[in-house]
Amino acid sequence: MKKEFILILLLLPLWLGAQEKAAYRITYDCDALRDNNAQRKTYRWYLDIGEATAVFYNSANRQYLIESEELQHSKDVMAGIAGLQQLWAKYPNRNTLQVLIGKPKSGKYTYMNKIGADDLKYEESLPQLDWTLADSVKTICGYTCQQAKAGLYGRVWTVWYCPELPLSYGPYVLGGLPGLILEAVDADGFFHFTAVGIGQAPENTKVELGPSINDPVKCTRKKYLALRKARDGQTYADLAKDALAGSGAKIVKITDASGKEITDAKQAKKNYLDLE
Repeated sequence: MKKEFILILLLLPLWLGAQEKAAYRITYDCDALRDNNAQRKTYRWYLDIGEATAVFYNSANRQYLIESEELQHSKDVMAGIAGLQQLWAKYPNRNTLQVLIGKPKSGKYTYMNKIGADDLKYEESLPQLDWTLADSVKTICGYTCQQAKAGLYGRVWTVWYCPELPLSYGPYVLGGLPGLILEAVDADGFFHFTAVGIGQAPENTKVELGPSINDPVKCTRKKYLALRKARDGQTYADLAKDALAGSGAKIVKITDASGKEITDAKQAKKNYLDLE
């Protein structure tokens, strides 16, 4: 399997046409601490790679959106609500982040994520990371990988990349090394990505951003971070008011799973892949 994958990689430019389809898929599991009051969870991510572009996304969230779209067209409202509740349980570890690398043009990336009920999107130049290479090596998915370190958007990352797979991609927008990044962990230990699968992408998989519930609103990265910071400072009552805006409903009391009232309490501080 390993030799076959390398052969596919070498032949990639020869058999891919003008339409950007994914040639292969890297599957990562990320052990993450999304906020300091919660337990760690494992999120599954896909990196679908074509000839000139790649897309990084949470597989559970994309499948959830595909299946929930079908439920929204149901004429039976109660059955639709019950179906959505089943989907929430079916895909508990969802994350709305999507990154399309190499679009809208080479050297750029398109970022899409949700803040509250809003889907937001911005375009940014790919960061030029100043990697420090180390002598440490380890084996991941049967490939020998080398260690490197760099800072990205306020976090310091230690990664292991594979020169045998000469693609300068990795999880999120980590990249720029002479080999595919198969493992990455930040210095705080909040996020630990490990490749658990390397192979061909399913037939006719396109390298593109997936569906969203609402049409994404375009903004700048600076504006996005400002909105995210403002949202993090909200109370649970603020969050509920935003969600119910226009419905006429009023917030009386909000409790946690144990029944304790948290109406005016601030949400737990969230950890993000980027800090600045």
